Amino acid sequence: MEKPCITGPSAFDDWLRSNPDPVAIARGVTLQDIRLLRWNDAFAALLGMREDADPAPRFAAALTRMAQLDEQQEQAFVAANREALRAGRTKTRWQFLDPAGKRLSAEVELTALPSLAPDVYCVHIRDIGAVIETQAELATSEARFRDLFEVAEDAFGFISVAGGEPCFIDCNAYLARLYGASDKAQVIGATPLDFSPPVQPDGRSSVDRSRMESERALEKGFARFDWYSLRLDGTPFWLDVALTIQPSWGAGVLHFSGRDITDRKHAEQTLARAEELARVTLQSIGDGVITTDAEGRVTALNPIAERLTGWPQIEALDRPVGEVFRLVHEDSRRPVDNPLLRCIAEDQAIELPGTAVLLNRDGVEYQVEDSAAPIHLPDGTLAGAVIVFRDVTDTRRLADEISHQARHDPLTGLPNRREFEHRLGELLEQARRTDAVHALCYVDLDQFKVVNDGCGHTAGDQLLAELATLLQHRIRRGDLLARLGGDEFGLLLTDCPPDKATQIAHDLLGAIGDFRFRWGERSFTVGASMGLVPVSAGAASAAELLTEADLACYTAKDLGRNRIHLFRHGDADLARRRSEMQWATELRDALDEQRLLLYVQPICALGEADGPPWFEVLLRLRQRDGRIVLPGAFLPAAERFGLMPLIDGYVVSRAIGHLLACGRAAGARLSVNLSGRSLEDPGVIGMIEDYFTDPGHVSGRLCLELTETTAVAHLGRTREFIHRLRGAGCLFALDDFGTGVSSFAYLKHLPVDYLKLDGSFVRDITREPIDRAMVEAIHRLSTIMGFQTIAEFVEDAATLELLRTIGINYGQGFLLGRPAPIESMLAGIPQSATGTA
Repeated sequence: MEKPCITGPSAFDDWLRSNPDPVAIARGVTLQDIRLLRWNDAFAALLGMREDADPAPRFAAALTRMAQLDEQQEQAFVAANREALRAGRTKTRWQFLDPAGKRLSAEVELTALPSLAPDVYCVHIRDIGAVIETQAELATSEARFRDLFEVAEDAFGFISVAGGEPCFIDCNAYLARLYGASDKAQVIGATPLDFSPPVQPDGRSSVDRSRMESERALEKGFARFDWYSLRLDGTPFWLDVALTIQPSWGAGVLHFSGRDITDRKHAEQTLARAEELARVTLQSIGDGVITTDAEGRVTALNPIAERLTGWPQIEALDRPVGEVFRLVHEDSRRPVDNPLLRCIAEDQAIELPGTAVLLNRDGVEYQVEDSAAPIHLPDGTLAGAVIVFRDVTDTRRLADEISHQARHDPLTGLPNRREFEHRLGELLEQARRTDAVHALCYVDLDQFKVVNDGCGHTAGDQLLAELATLLQHRIRRGDLLARLGGDEFGLLLTDCPPDKATQIAHDLLGAIGDFRFRWGERSFTVGASMGLVPVSAGAASAAELLTEADLACYTAKDLGRNRIHLFRHGDADLARRRSEMQWATELRDALDEQRLLLYVQPICALGEADGPPWFEVLLRLRQRDGRIVLPGAFLPAAERFGLMPLIDGYVVSRAIGHLLACGRAAGARLSVNLSGRSLEDPGVIGMIEDYFTDPGHVSGRLCLELTETTAVAHLGRTREFIHRLRGAGCLFALDDFGTGVSSFAYLKHLPVDYLKLDGSFVRDITREPIDRAMVEAIHRLSTIMGFQTIAEFVEDAATLELLRTIGINYGQGFLLGRPAPIESMLAGIPQSATGTA
C-alpha cells in the first residue's frame, strides 16, 4: 500500500477518512505494548471499538477478542510485526469476527513508518472473502474438468511439440487403455510414434506424417486425420485423430482426441476389395462446428466452420446464428429454416434437408450435410445448441453427374431407355388420374445399316447424332425424345390424341426423308418406320405400351418401311406379329434353358438295298408347363427374327453328339435340315466343317438336307460348301424337290446324294396321274444323274406299294414310323442293324 504522509493531524485525518478499508497507525510489537495512534471509522467499526477519551487505547484486547488468537497465533502476530519493522512490509491472513459475530477472511498488511519512529507502522486490513470463494470455485471447476477428462469414453491427451518431437504431457485413462498400457505413466512422456509402425499404409513414414499433421494443426488450429497405430503388444488398430491448439496450456501444446475406428476401417477395406475403385477418393478435411446459446446467438465456431461460413469467430460471436449460418433452397433461393433455431425451438435433434445450400459471407455456395442437437445443462436446462456440418459439394456434383449419365445416352445426349420408360410410367399414371390422352411413338430408322456398314461405325454414330438434333428441334415443348438403343428412338407426346399424334409423326417422317447425310464425298438418305400407340387410362402398363409400339413399328416396316402404323386392338396383322415376337422370346429362352428337343423319324429303304438305320432329325419345343410344341408354330418366328443360325447350330451339334455317343458299331445315320440363313452364317458353317476335320467320327453318318429353294437362292455358296464337305464323308440331300419351276435345270450344278420328293406329289400319287408322272420323271432323272430318291408322306400301304413299283429308293412317313425322342430311338438300335421297309 501507499505509505501515508503524515505532516500533521489534519492531513493524517484526511487520509484516514478517504480510505474505505480499515486503516490505523500503531506502535509497539507485542500485544501488551501495542498502542493505536490513529484509526479511521472503518477500522473502529471492524473491531467494535468505542469512542474513548484515551487517545491511544489498547489494541490487544480488541484484536484478541476479534481474531480469537491463541498463544501460537499471538507469536505469529508478533513475528509479523517485527518482520514489518525490519523488512518494511508484511502480509498475513487472519480470520476475524465482526461485532455481529460473522466470520471474515482478511489480509492484514503491516507497513513500517520509520520516518515517524522506529516502532511505528501502518495497519491495513482488506476483506478477501470473495477472493477466497472465487479460488475455491476455480479449484472445484478444475476438479470437475479433471473428472470428465479421466472418465470420458474418448481418448484425450495433451501433446507438447515445443521440443521438436511430439510428447504426451498428460492423458486420460481411456487413452492409456487404448494403447494397451496398464497405467498412464506408460504413455505420459512417450511420443505417439512409440505407438506407431515405421510406415503408414499410404507409404509415408510415420515420422514425416506425424510432423506434417502437427505442423498443420499448429498452422490452422485444427487437424483431423486417420492414424494407423500399434498397441504395446503389437496389435494394430486405427484411430480417428483430431489435434487442436490449446493456448491455455502454453505455446506448442496440442489437444489430442482419438477414437478407435478399426471396425469402420475394416468395413471400408472390405468394400474397397469388393469394388473396382476408378474414382478419386475424397479425403475428409474435418467437420464444421457452431455452438449457440439458448437465444440462438453464436458462442463458438471451429476453424472449418469459419472457412465454410466466411465468418472469423471473433466477428461471429454473439451474432444471430441465422446471419452467420445462412441456408437457402438450391432451386427457389428462398431462405430455409435454420436447423439450429428449429433445434432450440423443438428441443430435439434436427437434420438439414438435402435441397438446402450454405451461402457464406462472400456469396460462395456449399452443399452441406448437417445435424443439429440441443445442449443441456446437468439439470436439464436448455443451454443452447450445436451444429456439425461438412462440405459435400463435390460428392453431390459427382452423384449428379453419375445420375445424369445413368439416365442419358452418351452419343446423342438424349434420355436413354431407362429414363424413357420412367417418364412413360409417369405419363400413364397422369392419364389414369386425369383421363388425359397422350401418345407413344416408336421410331426405327430405315437404311441405317447401309451407312453403318458402308462407312463405318463412326459415320453411323455421326448420323444418329445429327438426326437426334434434327428431331429434338422439331418436337413440341414438353414432349420427350429419347434414344432407346441402336437406331431406335422413342417419342412421348403429351396431351396428344391419335389424330394429332399421327400429324406430328408425319411431320417428323417428312423431316427425316428430307435430311441428307454427308460423309466425305458420299451423300445418303434415310427413312423411318414409326409405330404409334395412344397412352390412355385404359392401358395395362408401360411395358405393354412399349410392346404395342414395337409391334406397330414392326408392322410399318413389314408393310413397306418409311411409314406410320397406328396400333389398334383387334388388328389381325398386329396379333400375328405379336405372336411371332412372343415365340422369338420363347425360343431364346428355350435355347438358354435347353428346352429344344430332338426327335427322329426313320427313313426306310424300299427296295433290295441294304443299309444302316437312317433317321431325319426333327425339332420340338418343350414349354415350361411341359407341353410339346411342333416346329410349325415357332419356326416362322425364328426365320423372321434371324434365329435360325442359332437353332441350326444347336441341332447339328446335338445330333453329332448323339452319333458319337452311340458309336460306329450301331451304324446309325442322321439327316439334319439346314436353313438358308445358316448357309450365310460363318459360325454355323465353320462349326460343321470343324466336325469333319477328323472324318472318321461322322463320315458317312451325317446327311445335311437343304431345301431346293435355299440351294437355288445360294447356288454358288451351296455348291462350294457341298464340294468341301463331300470329300470328308458328309452326305447331302435336296429337300422338297419339285416345287421350283426350274428344278431340273439346277440339278447338274448341285452334286448332292439324294433327292427328297416334295410331299405334295407323294400324298396323292395313287389318285392323281400327274403327281405319279412327276414322281416317275424325277426318279428316272435321278437314276441317270446318279442320285437316290426319298419319298415323304408315305402314310398308307397303297402309296408304299406304288413307290416300290416306280423304284423309289427310300420312304418316310407315319406308315413307316412316327417321330420319337432321339434318345429312345437310338437306344433301341441293335448293333449293325439295317433300316428297310
